[in-house]
Amino acid sequence: MPKRKSLSTHQKGKWGEERAAFFLRLKGYRILEKNYRVPSGEIDLIAWKNGTLVFVEVKARKGRAQGTPLEAVSPHKVHRLSAAAAFYLAQRPCLPAACRFDVVTLGPEKNWAGLGKLRHFENAFSTEGFFNV
Repeated sequence: MPKRKSLSTHQKGKWGEERAAFFLRLKGYRILEKNYRVPSGEIDLIAWKNGTLVFVEVKARKGRAQGTPLEAVSPHKVHRLSAAAAFYLAQRPCLPAACRFDVVTLGPEKNWAGLGKLRHFENAFSTEGFFNV
């Protein structure tokens, strides 16, 4: 029997982002952008719910060796997300001022379907890199 190819890191990231987008849609979010990229950084998902613009970082971990998915959102990553969000907002001056940063994690623990458990941390951090969770 031929050996199955494992997914690349990029493919795993895309898969995680698709699951996170689906999860957020179920929670009533409207996904506006996926993989928004500018020279200063990238935002995995940009969503809208109840008059609030939400910048979402998606992190997945297969095991505990690399730490938790939330621990992978470093101060450097927060800085890059903040810069990309500022660029996004500058390009769209008609958007309301209400916005926040969320993190969706796909952890190594399994849910009832045997898939990595999704967790949504609303308003997970401020633009100064301080976590609110």
